Amino acid sequence: MRLIHSRWPQVVQYLEHCRGILIPTGSTEQHGPIGPIGTDALVAEAIALGAASRGGWLVAPTLSLGPAQFNLGFPGTIALRSSTMMAVVGDVLESLAVQGFERFYFLNGHGANIAAVNAACQDFYAQWSLGRRSAAAPRCRLRSWWEYPGADQMRKSLYGTWEGLHATPSELAISMAVLGSDYPYDEAALAQVGQPPPALTAEDLRLMGGDNHPDSNAHRSRFPDGRVGSHSALARAEAGQALLQAAISDAHQDISEFFA
Repeated sequence: MRLIHSRWPQVVQYLEHCRGILIPTGSTEQHGPIGPIGTDALVAEAIALGAASRGGWLVAPTLSLGPAQFNLGFPGTIALRSSTMMAVVGDVLESLAVQGFERFYFLNGHGANIAAVNAACQDFYAQWSLGRRSAAAPRCRLRSWWEYPGADQMRKSLYGTWEGLHATPSELAISMAVLGSDYPYDEAALAQVGQPPPALTAEDLRLMGGDNHPDSNAHRSRFPDGRVGSHSALARAEAGQALLQAAISDAHQDISEFFA
């Protein structure tokens, strides 16, 4: 169930049998000519809600803003500084921990969130390491949906090297499945991505992992339409539904183990 749809007595009852909570994390940034700006948040939230419905777990409000300064050259992008993201995550952890939550599962949809969320969790743990808090320390886990074995195998099988790194056909396909008729189709934009972008090199993949990009001017100069080695036009809603279900199944298993 969604935390924002719950009453506080329901949360009290929930904590009697489960001390874990899911926290979807995404971004609000360009996703190429045909991708919704909220793709990362949409995908992470859909997977979190799907897994939560199977496990009976609580889902916190999606953190839909993240570090994305490299995409500020594309209108519509809203970027947090990494320090801001860390502060937000820290406050979320503090707020929930004081109420009795002990397991925090970040279901991630944006590469640049990984470093900031993990660093915030380390700072959170430090309170116990330094003796400022007693009793057992809570635990955090971050998983990006594309790391789940079933979803990862499927996206590589479907798209190969044209999966790329940003505005990927897999994430856009899931967005198509989630949004349905609300997906922002545009014939001119579809024509624009009819041809694949320049392919990435092995060195590109190594250096750009976790959205490790330079400033927005340099980024848009190299990737003028926003796609980073990703052939977005390969996205289809049918494949997106299959990817979504694979990710939900993997997430459910991983979360079950973590909360146990």
